[in-house]
Amino acid sequence: MKLSQVLHRQHIGFMFKKHWMVQGKRVPIDTGVEDSLKQKGIPFEDALEFIKEKQEPKERIKIVGPYEHPLPQDENHPDFKERPCYTLKKSNVLLEGISQAQVLTKTIIAEDVLPQRIEELAELPAPKAIHRGVKQAILNANVFDCEQKKLPKKKDPLRPAYNFSRILGISDKRRNLNLTNKLLQLVEKSNDAEVTQNKYVLNDVESLSVFDKEDDLIQFQEMSNILVTSNKPLKHDLNESNIPFIEIPDLYPVKHTVTLPPEHFYAESSKYPVRSSIIKKHPHTTWLHFNSTEVNNIYETPVTPTQILGRSLTHAFTVATAYAKQLYGEDVKDLPDPIHLNCIQTDGQRFHFGVLELNTLNLDGTEGTKNVWYCKNDLKLYDSCRYLSAIPVLENYNPKVYGYINAFYNC
Repeated sequence: MKLSQVLHRQHIGFMFKKHWMVQGKRVPIDTGVEDSLKQKGIPFEDALEFIKEKQEPKERIKIVGPYEHPLPQDENHPDFKERPCYTLKKSNVLLEGISQAQVLTKTIIAEDVLPQRIEELAELPAPKAIHRGVKQAILNANVFDCEQKKLPKKKDPLRPAYNFSRILGISDKRRNLNLTNKLLQLVEKSNDAEVTQNKYVLNDVESLSVFDKEDDLIQFQEMSNILVTSNKPLKHDLNESNIPFIEIPDLYPVKHTVTLPPEHFYAESSKYPVRSSIIKKHPHTTWLHFNSTEVNNIYETPVTPTQILGRSLTHAFTVATAYAKQLYGEDVKDLPDPIHLNCIQTDGQRFHFGVLELNTLNLDGTEGTKNVWYCKNDLKLYDSCRYLSAIPVLENYNPKVYGYINAFYNC
């Protein structure tokens, strides 16, 4: 039978619903009893309050939980300081990129130049089995991994309001993690036990560097996704006679602390992640991942290539200065011996190689002793890695990238 208004009128459930709606909206009638009791001075109490169970206030018990509650961010916090500290965090980049990094770290750049020893080691041929392993690692990281997470939304500049369907796949963080760890494992497999036993490999270790520059207190917070340490300091033989250096630029009218937010809660000392009592404490090579979903500008604008290059320099400078201050103390300026550090930054496809020579922590001005940054940027490991007609395909593999990674490990 077709449901209709006539049928609902004869349905008892419909009658109850309508009756409930009417009765549920009834307003209690004021009988005037409360006013009469008040006039006669007779005490009375609300029935709803009377039936409530009265409990004595209990003393608050401090329960031991999985973590301590953070202290409130106020003037009583133990890390509170009146003097602001301009802070660069691991997920941010500098506005002016490599130019601003040069000014902050007082560094000159030898572009597209690496130490001669590294260039010689990079030319040595690797076994074919190693290159097959590298290709398999690329496919495992980009195609065969089983992770399925929501990838960033696609945007069409010509149709900014159009919503594309969400894509599930491998996140950039997991892709970079799988690829770099496998590459380092292949490098260790191809080397003698004497070389690998003299090194430690640490994952996700934080370094903190606090320094003064022209009356400003500056702090760099960085995380090495992979930090290789050795039992002796890294040394490079650097011939600077015929190298054209890029001198420290003038950022005027921009100040060197632009886009570095001031903070009042910070530690006044630097932090190197390995204790001084450890034998294999000396930093050798630091790996840095560029995850586009995590690293951004403070104003949420797209990250530019020059900002990515500046991130390599500030990262290497942070690890090297934290190590230098552990050796010579917080107040060290010109170092007795230069500190060398290798740095590799990658987004899973493009690799940036750099070597930092740390000579001084006296960063005021542009005169006197300077730090030196040797770099070779934008080397592509491959052009494309994807499914093509339901077949996993790796296009234009570049074996030179593995050669530089192996050279950095063995230098």
